[in-house]
Amino acid sequence: EPEGFAIMPASVRLSESCILVAIRCREGGRSAKTERNWIDLYASDDNGATWNYMNKPVANTGIGGNPPTMTKLHDGRLCLTYGYRDAPYSIRARLSEDAGATWGKEHILRDDGGNHDIGYPRTVQRADGRMVTVYYFNEHPEGERYIAATLWEP
Repeated sequence: EPEGFAIMPASVRLSESCILVAIRCREGGRSAKTERNWIDLYASDDNGATWNYMNKPVANTGIGGNPPTMTKLHDGRLCLTYGYRDAPYSIRARLSEDAGATWGKEHILRDDGGNHDIGYPRTVQRADGRMVTVYYFNEHPEGERYIAATLWEP
């Protein structure tokens, strides 16, 4: 575990014995100059009895960091969504076609946030294949926070 924290796991079951968990991580002091925030991925092939580090699907989630959510798509791909808390403040997603071993390019779902106080997404896939990502957001630095949703194609 890094100096700082590894918290707010998001899990997805790939089989009867295989589970993946993405974790919000922080290292360093609580300032933009020394703080580092990212998302790590761990796997268990024995139904959670032991865990192994896989990779870092998101190397930077911005100041303060942001918890991930993972969704297994109908076609077997994985979707990881998260808030990005540096300018441009945004909600983002990455897809994996190989059970989390590698991750594709970053998809920007929206990037018009007013400040870093955004995120905590949850994502589901509709029957028609489109994704629904719900999160809290603001569009102005001193504006009200509200619950928003983005419909998008994976």
